Amino acid sequence: MRLRSLDPFPLLAPLERAAAAVGRLAQAAAGTPVLAAWMHRSRVEAVAEISETQGRRVDPNRLRTLLAQVPTRAQRDWGATMLALDMMRQMLTEPGTTALAPTGTDDALAQMDEAHAAVGSAALIACGIGFLAHLEAGGDRSGACLAVSRFLAAQGLTPLPLPCLNGVEAIRRAEPRGVWLVAFLDGMARQAEEGEDRLGALHHRWRSWRRRVGDRRSDARIRRAVDAMAAEGVMSPARLAARLRCATSAATDLLEDLQRLEIAVEITRRRSHRVFVSEDLAPMLGEVAPRSEAAVRDVAASPLLPPPAVATEPDRWVEPAEGVDDALAHLERILKRQDPLLARYGSANGRLLSCG
Repeated sequence: MRLRSLDPFPLLAPLERAAAAVGRLAQAAAGTPVLAAWMHRSRVEAVAEISETQGRRVDPNRLRTLLAQVPTRAQRDWGATMLALDMMRQMLTEPGTTALAPTGTDDALAQMDEAHAAVGSAALIACGIGFLAHLEAGGDRSGACLAVSRFLAAQGLTPLPLPCLNGVEAIRRAEPRGVWLVAFLDGMARQAEEGEDRLGALHHRWRSWRRRVGDRRSDARIRRAVDAMAAEGVMSPARLAARLRCATSAATDLLEDLQRLEIAVEITRRRSHRVFVSEDLAPMLGEVAPRSEAAVRDVAASPLLPPPAVATEPDRWVEPAEGVDDALAHLERILKRQDPLLARYGSANGRLLSCG
């Protein structure tokens, strides 16, 4: 793209909207106590969107269950899942590290830096120019998408790389004869606005959940359980026990308490391998198991909104990012167990073909 041929007037309105939306999102992310939870949810949704641009569909809800190491049915396309998990791990690596460097991201960042040096202080326009230059040079879409949030953070537009700012919406909006920068800026504005809405909704929901728990100074685990549920959305007793470093029976009691408070919902109908999900994700993650009459009576007897005590912030966030490497190792173990079965199937199939 030739910079001298750019007509600045069609870009003024989209640039103003995009800059304002990104600024509001950055301000909201800098001052929210649910940043860790929102970042984890945003990563899951972002890698699913980026995978789709490469023709690999990944269900974000399925990805949440894998990160929580909840037993699920086997998928047909493990490659798409591994691609999404690898991109998520790349999001978690510190910028500038050579280990686990994202494929193509360094090249996309270099293109954005070169464009930024040419256009001056218009970081969003430079980001869009570098994005397109990377694609025209044969670069992969995932590298360009992963570079957007890092470039904006490096330029000081956001406090840290925000996964929801990835340029996927620009790829969807781009037209063969349209103006790429207009599509890019409009897409960035929409992603920033949607990210701010999701952040505000999660913050409001988390505050509501904390009020339902009330001031339980003698038991801080339940507040940390609320934090973990807000971040991961899917939780098993074993997973929560590992996060809180407590017994599985104690984690089961905590999840049952969250269900009585209508913070979590059990989506399984069995005594073992129980799975709980946050109440906002329950309709998307499976059929909700009906609550027993005793549970209904407990909820009716206990007030959902006890008198608020002094505002308390999280004691310590249960960092959900630790689950990415665990999930990758878990999937690799599954694949290794499947290799002998596939080998035997292939040899048996070969014998049948030779007999025919």
